Amino acid sequence: NEDFVKFITTGRPFVTLKLALSLDGKIATRTGDSKWITSPFARARAHQLRHEHDAIMVGHGTVAQDDPRLTTRLPGNRRGKHPARVVVDTRAATPLSAKALAPADAPRFVLCGAAAPASRVRRLERAGVQVLPVATTANGLDLNEALTQLAQHGLTSVLIEGGSRLAASALEAGIVDKVAFFYAPKIIGGTESLSAIGGEGVTQVAEALQLRDATVERLGDDFLVVGYLR
Repeated sequence: NEDFVKFITTGRPFVTLKLALSLDGKIATRTGDSKWITSPFARARAHQLRHEHDAIMVGHGTVAQDDPRLTTRLPGNRRGKHPARVVVDTRAATPLSAKALAPADAPRFVLCGAAAPASRVRRLERAGVQVLPVATTANGLDLNEALTQLAQHGLTSVLIEGGSRLAASALEAGIVDKVAFFYAPKIIGGTESLSAIGGEGVTQVAEALQLRDATVERLGDDFLVVGYLR
């Protein structure tokens, strides 16, 4: 009941940051290829996470690069709950052809800045997408305000699925309650390969974010590390 407890006590959704990465912390090669880093066992577990959350959040870059559907597909063709789909897109530039904005039995949201062109906002709204203007900070959209707005739409839990820039912004904003990192026993390497967490990072190891109550689950050849941020 952790999501319900946080929602009732703070009026904000419980946030889980989910990433699929190689052993050396990469989520894509230098060419942008990311399919598939983890095994079918891990991907099935990831869909279970989607089933358990009210909303799934991705950045505009992930939509442009991977064009994900953001739907739930459980093993054995079992029907899962499709979470609301939330795209963080400062300029409201996500095309209506994006699979994440395709009509489905779940709400669709685009979080954008106040300076997003009005024509783009109207285009999204005419297609049934709910556009939520959010204040901007030096690091992009104010994700704390974004969570408050999503809570006002009844969303009690949010699963952030990337990419690296959104993951960094979420951690820097302090909105992440829990992480679920799927590690594949693969080494991608390369200074130009995409790391799981973007941004500048900390300057001292002592400043690193620390997990508590961490657990490790074996999923075929992969490992799922789950923990809570202090």
